[in-house]
Amino acid sequence: METRKLQEVGGGTFTVSIPKGWATNHGFEVGMQLQLYTHRDGSILIRSSNADVDCLDEATVEIDGGGTEAVTRAARTAHAVGFETITLRRAGGFSDAERKAVQSTVRDLVGTNILSESDAEITIRHLLDTSSVSVCQSIVQLQYVVGSLLRDATTAFVDAADTHARVRDRADEARRSAEMVTRHFSRSLVSHAELDALGVSRPELFAYYALAHRLETVADQAVRIATTGEELPEPPADKVATDMHSVADDIAGAVDNAVTAVLDRDMTKAQRARSQCDDAVEDIEAVERRLYDESVGSVPVAVALSNALSHLQRAADCGHYMADTAARTTIRAENIDI
Repeated sequence: METRKLQEVGGGTFTVSIPKGWATNHGFEVGMQLQLYTHRDGSILIRSSNADVDCLDEATVEIDGGGTEAVTRAARTAHAVGFETITLRRAGGFSDAERKAVQSTVRDLVGTNILSESDAEITIRHLLDTSSVSVCQSIVQLQYVVGSLLRDATTAFVDAADTHARVRDRADEARRSAEMVTRHFSRSLVSHAELDALGVSRPELFAYYALAHRLETVADQAVRIATTGEELPEPPADKVATDMHSVADDIAGAVDNAVTAVLDRDMTKAQRARSQCDDAVEDIEAVERRLYDESVGSVPVAVALSNALSHLQRAADCGHYMADTAARTTIRAENIDI
C-alpha cells in the first residue's frame, strides 16, 4: 500500500497524485477524463470508463436446444445475475411452448415484463428501480413466511392433510423474495452504485443474501414435508405428532431469532437460535431411534416419517448456518465501524 498527501491547489480544489506505474499499467494518460464515484461508505472509485454504470444494462443469451427448460433457466439465470434487459435468442425461432414458458417465468419474476418478441428473439426488461427496493424488508417478509410455513407443513403432515397446493403457493412467495435479494447481491458484486441505491453496506448485503438462500431452502423443505404427508395412509401416533410439532417449533423459532439477530446485531438471539436448532436435532434423533426400537405404525407411516425427519434435519442445518451468520454479523458490527 502506498500513501499520498492530500494537497490544495488554486480555487480550493483538493488533489492527490496517482502512482505513475499504476496509471501506466491501467492505460491512464495525461489529459484523460476520469470518472469519480463517491459512495456512502466514504470511498471514492476512479474509472476511465462508465463500466460501473452500464455493465449490467443488457445481456443476450443464445439458446441452443433444451426446450422449455432451457429458456426458463436462461431467463432466471440472467435475471439473477442482475441484467436490466435480457434478450433470449434462438437461431431457429422459439416454439409456442417455449414462448409460454418464458411468459410464465417472467410473470414469476418480481418487477419484470416482456418488452418485445419476434420469431427468434424475446426481450425481457426489469422495471423495478433499485432505490425503491428494501432488501431488509424482503428478509423480514421471508422471516415470517418461512417460520409459519414450516409449522403449517408439519401440521399438514401429522394430520395427513392434503394442503400441498397451499403450502406450495406460500413457498413460491418466499422463493420470489429470495430471488430478489440474490439479484441485488449479484449486481453489487460489479456495481458500487447498487449498494448506494440499496442503502446498505457490503457486509450487510452479504448477510442478507446468506439468510435469503437458507430461508429459501427451509421453505423448500417445508414443501417436501407437506408432500410427504400426502403419502401417509393414516396420521402418525400422537406421541410422534407431538414430537414433530416440537421440532418444527424449535426450527421456526431459530429462524426467527437468527434473522432478528442479524437485523438487530443481537448476540443473545444468535446464541438462542443455535440452542433451538440443537434441541431440534436432539428431538429428531430421538424420534429416529424410536423408528427402529418401537412400533410407530405401519411401514408406509414409518417410511413417510423417516423422510419428513430428513427434511426437518435439513431445515435445522439451515438454522445452524443462519445462527452462525448472525454471530459473525454481530461480532463484526461490534468491532468494525461499517
